Amino acid sequence: MVVAVMSSTMSFAQLPAGSFGQDFTITDQFGVSHNLYNYLDQGYTVYLDVSATWCGPCWNFHLSGALDDLYINHGPAGAPGVSAATTDDVMVIWIDGDGATTAADIAGTGSNTQGNWLNPTGTPIDFPIANPATALAGTINDDYAIAYYPTVYRICPNRIVTEVGQLDGPGLYATLQECPPPATLSNDPSMLSYDGDLATCGNVDVAVTIQNNGTSALTACTITVTGGTTPVSFNWTGNLSTYAVETVNVGSVAITGPTTLNVSITSADDNTTNNGTTAPIAFAADGTTHVKIDILFDRYPEESSWTITDDAGTVVASADYSAAPMPADNSTKIENVFLPSTGCYTFTATDAYGDGFYDMQWGAAANGHMYVTTVSNSGSTFSSLWNYDGSYDFAEAAAPANVNTVVGIEEVSLSAGVSVYPNPANDFINVAYGLTNNSVVTVDVINVLGERVMTEYVGSQAAGNYTSRLDVSNLSAGVYMLNVTINGTVNTVRVSVK
Repeated sequence: MVVAVMSSTMSFAQLPAGSFGQDFTITDQFGVSHNLYNYLDQGYTVYLDVSATWCGPCWNFHLSGALDDLYINHGPAGAPGVSAATTDDVMVIWIDGDGATTAADIAGTGSNTQGNWLNPTGTPIDFPIANPATALAGTINDDYAIAYYPTVYRICPNRIVTEVGQLDGPGLYATLQECPPPATLSNDPSMLSYDGDLATCGNVDVAVTIQNNGTSALTACTITVTGGTTPVSFNWTGNLSTYAVETVNVGSVAITGPTTLNVSITSADDNTTNNGTTAPIAFAADGTTHVKIDILFDRYPEESSWTITDDAGTVVASADYSAAPMPADNSTKIENVFLPSTGCYTFTATDAYGDGFYDMQWGAAANGHMYVTTVSNSGSTFSSLWNYDGSYDFAEAAAPANVNTVVGIEEVSLSAGVSVYPNPANDFINVAYGLTNNSVVTVDVINVLGERVMTEYVGSQAAGNYTSRLDVSNLSAGVYMLNVTINGTVNTVRVSVK
């Protein structure tokens, strides 16, 4: 996976697979307008490449000829450059997502370009290449959650968007088989996705997205959930035009352990092949108020984030590693979170690209990992919530915790060689540590929401024993974590400020 990052402040929440594509109209290099929904309504699957002229990986993909091959062999019959033997079921659109790109950049004569995007190999490009104005480029970036260039999406006739990546022409065309046929039946409600709880301490709030894949308006259907202690059904009513979607809150389903829910449209319709979905549900392990997150990043730490939410859905702690300063590739990080009380909590990990830490599939020597545990007063592991070894893809993974044990704040240190005093503290905290060789030391103070509220860069120090004095008089009373980073290794100490 090779990408060019847009900016250090950009969110890396790439559009989830199965999202609904928003309409747009662009003007190509020939002055011709192209409307997304117009192509979809004609039954074409649209392959959308959002790139930037300055982006090296985008240029390499452009030079590969993958989109050319796709357009020539499968593009609209009679369109410029399309083979007479075309399958006539694909449209290709290339868009520059950087609103500052100039016409000269597109033509290869500007100052912010990799080359001539209209004629990269000596043969002019025939598929649409668009350089929209700043406002339209921004809208498309927002609607399609463009977090890096190039982003290559497949948009099926039913408007559903999936990132397919930088495949060759035949590989891109092969993904078309995953699109459902265009709407031809009158009554055809479709189950698009499961959007409810994936982890619970007892009850699962079930939500799904349905779509009208029929030619007539969809006004009613019945949705049934099995796999819990008893089946649950919900009679939905509404008014969805062809391809319109709606998220439906089906209701609460009780479970007593890990299970797989089966969610289906059970009312009569003309096509039952698209009526169901499944959802594996994790059941809570017992835990403490101290959650430890042990991370070994892959080569793309900026794609990673996590949250911890309480049973009301309120975020009590989070981290987004796309924010500066981003962790180094293949670096390690220990996060310690102290929950405000007992109760049911859910840890959710997200990977913007959807490949988790499974980096070996992209040629890396090893995968990353994320081990989430709760910790006892002694510092030992109390329970394991999620033991991810990096050997598989994930876009989002959730693990619940039935937190029923409070860890006392009298625990001082989780790392040998680092201690603090006084603890609890009023105005100052002394951080004592020992160095066995010349080291660079930084001390960060983290609140219970996972936010960095203070940083002291100590700098390079020779081997020896040291004490750093922190002024915490401006901090609110509460529990904090002190991350003492020594040559990239994080030592974590919990403190209380009165």
